[in-house]
Amino acid sequence: MLDYNSLLIALSFCSAGLAFTFFVSWLVSRTDSILMTWAGGVSCLAIALIFYQSFVAEFSPVIGIVAFAALLIGLALFMGSAYQFQTGKLPARTVAVTAGVSIALMAVPMLQGYDGISYIALNLGAAAFMLATAWEYWRWRAEAPLLILLLSALYALTALSFVLCAVVLLQQGEWMMHRAPSGWAENINLVMSITSIGGLGALSLALNQVRITRHHQREAEHDSLTGLLNRRALFDKSQRVAAPVAVVVFDVDHFKAVNDKQGHQVGDTVLQTFASLLAANTREGDLAARLGGEEFVIVLSGTMAAQAMQVAERVRESLAGQRFISSSGDFGVTVSAGVACESGEVDIIALLRRADFALYDAKHTGRNRVLLSSSEASLAPFDAAMAAGDSIVRLRS
Repeated sequence: MLDYNSLLIALSFCSAGLAFTFFVSWLVSRTDSILMTWAGGVSCLAIALIFYQSFVAEFSPVIGIVAFAALLIGLALFMGSAYQFQTGKLPARTVAVTAGVSIALMAVPMLQGYDGISYIALNLGAAAFMLATAWEYWRWRAEAPLLILLLSALYALTALSFVLCAVVLLQQGEWMMHRAPSGWAENINLVMSITSIGGLGALSLALNQVRITRHHQREAEHDSLTGLLNRRALFDKSQRVAAPVAVVVFDVDHFKAVNDKQGHQVGDTVLQTFASLLAANTREGDLAARLGGEEFVIVLSGTMAAQAMQVAERVRESLAGQRFISSSGDFGVTVSAGVACESGEVDIIALLRRADFALYDAKHTGRNRVLLSSSEASLAPFDAAMAAGDSIVRLRS
């Protein structure tokens, strides 16, 4: 037969140990505020269990309310941390309101002597928080499917053990108990809680580590100013682009003059705006990168020269239509582009070189135009190319 007090003590130690682990992890990486939220939530559970042991030993409505309130606050923090995990922001108002409402629903019957109703409200409130937490994690399952599946399942199963306690209490119909509830349902709930708390802690830490790793990977692969891929990531990912492949290299015209006249901060705004235009004109499976300085490139999968020229022209026109504001007044910026295409085996370096040659010629024949590499001249019908705009020009042989 299970010793109820021993289970409570075991769960208390598990909770305290997990809270300490989260807190130490936060000390190591203080930018991960979710670790402190987890530490706060588990600490509330440990406090709840300490008071609940006193409540089990001697019935006291005040001690019961303190124990149950700490439990509900801890579970509300878990629910908030699930949202915080993905967004980086704890929904403090939602946590406070939901915790306050659940505590009121539990405390009012307790103070009026209907502690049986209070226990039912507690169990249903705890189950609701845990199911909401499971659902919130499940919404973001694409980030780490297996880990989040296990985490959501543990939260959901533990929630069901609280529902089981509430159902048993409802069946008993004892609204004035004046003692802590006990029985097989409570034992199952405690065993489930002990089993899950270690797993929840381990999975939460593993999930946080996955997020940190992916964050570092993103930083390593993306340009810090524009958010586009950097040169190294472009070469790595371009190996998986399906043929035919078109490469468009862009260079912002007279960008040094923009920096000199308008300032580097305005220049950064120009680059960021252009990067957003590139991102808006690429599809899933395409790549957009900043090669360095004011030079950018897009790699278009399954695209021939004529279509690539039209995309480049659309980007050119979009930037030309932008107006930028500085202390010296508003101004416009243009961009030149070179296009190259390969329908067979793709050599991204060779494609970039050919597109760069076309860009070089575009820069020296007037700028603010899209130029097609000479080797693609026969691949792009003249009518299709010219339909996209007069600035699309074939590179002379």
